[in-house]
Amino acid sequence: MRKKMIVMLMMVSACCGTANAQWSEILGQVAGAASGNSTLSSLTGVISSKLIPTEKQIIGTWAYQEPAVMFTSDNAMKSAAGALASSSIEKKLQTYFAKVGIKRGNLTMTFDENKAFAIKKGTKSVRTGTYSISGSTVTLTFKGKTTPCKITPQLDNGSLVMVMDATSLKNFMSGIASYVSSLSTITTVLNAYDGMKVGIRLSKQ
Repeated sequence: MRKKMIVMLMMVSACCGTANAQWSEILGQVAGAASGNSTLSSLTGVISSKLIPTEKQIIGTWAYQEPAVMFTSDNAMKSAAGALASSSIEKKLQTYFAKVGIKRGNLTMTFDENKAFAIKKGTKSVRTGTYSISGSTVTLTFKGKTTPCKITPQLDNGSLVMVMDATSLKNFMSGIASYVSSLSTITTVLNAYDGMKVGIRLSKQ
């Protein structure tokens, strides 16, 4: 089974047609996990239309708990390579978030009934803006920035999960962090692996 897993990873690399060193590094880490006794992350899941929150449900203050990785379909989720890659991505996100001061309970997002949101790190307000919900997408527009951030929300067992693609992840992090260069490895994988989205999991305060 482990040999088959590693073969699948090599096939994914070939299909992507990438010689990118960062992507190769990720695949190497994933292959190493496949040959060991690692377990898949409990944060991984499939995006469901049944878990899209309403405007009323998203209102309130939410505290950051941990990174989240989700897939857009069952087929993507069932891929062993994808499931293992998600665990690697979560670890890299955890490290990156810690570097920019995003730690469990230290970052909060508040959505109010007037379509405004505010993000705080500790007691310091770092960003404000407006939001809108249309179908399965939450659009965040940071004050002073023209490029909006498109997010897929999920309300899962009381947790608000907000995941996004590589472009929106950069937009989101540039809105609350002073630099985003450390995201390069993560966004490389997201661009190469179809059907994977990453983001954050928050709990209601």
